[in-house]
Amino acid sequence: MMTQRLWLGLAVVYTCTAVIQLYLLASTGAVWAGTLTAAGFVAALLCVLAAWKASRREREDTTEVDSRRP
Repeated sequence: MMTQRLWLGLAVVYTCTAVIQLYLLASTGAVWAGTLTAAGFVAALLCVLAAWKASRREREDTTEVDSRRP
């Protein structure tokens, strides 16, 4: 559960950063802001996928422990 929360927190940080860069792109037209926006959204997506895998792995570990109980 803790690993999942860490990944989701990191995804929120990347998303907020990407939104700020998107604002800079819209207000200044700077190409570098567009590149950083895309990179931020991709990083956020990868963090969400990592959180999903971590939660699935934790559920599998819990199921394995529960199945060993008499």
